[in-house]
Amino acid sequence: MGKIISARAWANNEVAYIAWDIDGRIDGCLGFEVTRVYLNDDGTVRRLDDGSEDRVRCAAWVAFKGQKNPHWLPQDTGVWPVQKLCWRDLTLRKKRKGMERRPDEVCVRYEIRPLGDAGGALAPVPPNGLDYGFIPRRDAKGRPLRKADGRVQWERVKAYEGKPRPLAYLAPAVASNDLRVTSRRGPFRSVFTNGILAAQWLRNVLYEDGVLEKNELLKKIEDPADTHRKYLAGDVLPLLEELFHRPGEFYLALYELEDRQLEQMLADNAGRIHVILANTGKSGGKWDERNRLARRRLHDAGADVQDRMFNNSTHIGHNKFVVHVPPGGGARSVLTGSTNWTYTGVAGQTNNMLLVEDDGLAGCFLDYWRRLKADALPVPKPLSREMKDNQQGKPFRKSNEAPNRLRLGTGAGAEAWFSPNMQARQKGKETPPDLSEVFRRIRQAKEAVLFLAFYPSQKGNDSIVGEAIALGRRDRSLLVTGAVSSAQAMPNFVPKKKGAAAGEADEEKSPAVFDEDNVSIVRAARIDEKTLCGDLGVEQLTAKGGVGAIIHDKIVVIDPRLPTCSVILGSHNLGFKASYCNDENLLVIDGDEELAAAYAVHVLDVFDHYRFRAVEADLANEGKPGFSGFLDTDDGWQDPYVDRAKGAISRYFSR
Repeated sequence: MGKIISARAWANNEVAYIAWDIDGRIDGCLGFEVTRVYLNDDGTVRRLDDGSEDRVRCAAWVAFKGQKNPHWLPQDTGVWPVQKLCWRDLTLRKKRKGMERRPDEVCVRYEIRPLGDAGGALAPVPPNGLDYGFIPRRDAKGRPLRKADGRVQWERVKAYEGKPRPLAYLAPAVASNDLRVTSRRGPFRSVFTNGILAAQWLRNVLYEDGVLEKNELLKKIEDPADTHRKYLAGDVLPLLEELFHRPGEFYLALYELEDRQLEQMLADNAGRIHVILANTGKSGGKWDERNRLARRRLHDAGADVQDRMFNNSTHIGHNKFVVHVPPGGGARSVLTGSTNWTYTGVAGQTNNMLLVEDDGLAGCFLDYWRRLKADALPVPKPLSREMKDNQQGKPFRKSNEAPNRLRLGTGAGAEAWFSPNMQARQKGKETPPDLSEVFRRIRQAKEAVLFLAFYPSQKGNDSIVGEAIALGRRDRSLLVTGAVSSAQAMPNFVPKKKGAAAGEADEEKSPAVFDEDNVSIVRAARIDEKTLCGDLGVEQLTAKGGVGAIIHDKIVVIDPRLPTCSVILGSHNLGFKASYCNDENLLVIDGDEELAAAYAVHVLDVFDHYRFRAVEADLANEGKPGFSGFLDTDDGWQDPYVDRAKGAISRYFSR
């Protein structure tokens, strides 16, 4: 009989990824129970007030065939086990009840245990007490009934429908390594948004009142007081608030500024901020409509603001970084990443922010900020007017051609690149110097290349997508895994109009999955038919009704299990156009395994979430049956893992 032969857990400040492997079929196995175990700093199991061990079976929502979970109430993996060899612990920080968040800076490990049908001498899985739950009482039209004081009436219902399936343990638990749930790693603070909107919990939140109003989600994430916004933003907003509570001055280069909370933060600090604020896109025939109100507010508050207005479709000021200079001078820290200072950026997309506490690196960004300021553009009058010839100057482009290389206190290497760094002002065929270095690292990968991107280029050409695919084709032992937002970025993109190089994707012909042996790339998708996937319902993909980025990260992680690992991040979209045309920053961190693990978990979280939906979308377009939405009732689900047809990612991360 097969058994678990390895198990390992990885985590950032939001999510844990647990992977394990088996050496053969486990007879009668219906899946695995996954338990989170809280630890003291010395590695002993933490005790609750009643003296019992602090252990939590991970939450699960997918029932066995023959059962139903119509109210989408959680059970745990002791009732509905995990029928694969990996698990994302999404409730490590994010509770599903009341939109509460658990604290970070805790130590945990995981225990994985195979389950089968109860009987004979097998030890049964203890009951969890979740036989009933509470849901809003509704009228015939699905609207919640309310009490005289306006509060919703709740009714007690069975947690799920169908006959319970008693389970028992087939073997002892296998424990993972111990890990700390934290955003702090040496000089780094890495945080990630929770803006994966195509999710069942969010669908149920939006339908709590029985109707989905137009722009309901948009209104929620715009409101600084909304609990769902805070939940979706994760630790990104708290990190920004913490940074701006520090004494000293702040130097910012921002692409977009459209968020009440962040606008207020800057207005409150108007006397000590220096902002280079670029323009947003064209709307209603005018440029910069989205930044207009915030720009005026900062000027009226007396802040030091330079309006960097390109106001054309060729160039953008795409940076989103902050340099903190403490009293007495000298750069101290820099905050960068993919997160735009907008309500969709902080709560409606997948994004990251990285704060680096290092004088040298912060100084590199401050020097770039000063070069940006010196490269002043003609200011249009009015500010909304088109400026077809506004673009960066040649001296500024020349100054960005060489990288800033330095060694951080932990021994990790840092390489900061700034854009544009090509003299040509339109995208050409020559590989820019920053991407040459990124491609060089990709080509030197020994085990894995992981990435997330919005829209680096069409069909992956002239970007990290095409480079990763080419490497994966040359070396079939490598794991190449990634996810993108745009259908146009997929290597199997099909334009709507034949021969239209920049046409929109033909959604019916453009697959959402690119699988080729060791290479797997998906684009963001949703469940969009009620008849698909059992109890799973129709999801909302974006906050703006189908408009805007979903995966907005710009991340590459190379060999996260090795000392030679690399993490590549910043505002740079990881394609040629960004280096030729835009104000951008690109940061490469070499040799920091803890940071690589944090970013790898974020990539795995996003990829795993959208892979399921992308596969279902392709099957539906092809008229083929997909996942039933329910767990299998026999042990046959193991076959593709035993045959090694599935599970490459879990095998890699379980070693």
